[in-house]
Amino acid sequence: MSEGEITKELSEILKLAYSSSTFSSPVRLTILLALMGFKEVNFTELQKALDIKKSTLSVNLKTLEAEGLIEIKYKLDKHRPKQMIMITDKGREIVEKYLSALEKYKKSLGKEH
Repeated sequence: MSEGEITKELSEILKLAYSSSTFSSPVRLTILLALMGFKEVNFTELQKALDIKKSTLSVNLKTLEAEGLIEIKYKLDKHRPKQMIMITDKGREIVEKYLSALEKYKKSLGKEH
């Protein structure tokens, strides 16, 4: 690929990164990537899997929910409410676009990893 094409691919990645606060935070991006593999997951399982503080996860989940990238529901489990988190179609789409842009950029550099 030419230098112009490489610049175009990098520009696409940066445009995605700046279009949402999601990509300005490694934690939010990691949360979305983790949720891609689940239909739904409870707060505690996600917190343990990501090995982050509960408060950090809570703040970032609220941001992702406000952007419509995840959905949070409460289910009763043994008469106790359990917070269940799932990625929305919008969230899935934005992550797929981001990953696709990264893949195109990687290919444009002529590297195989």
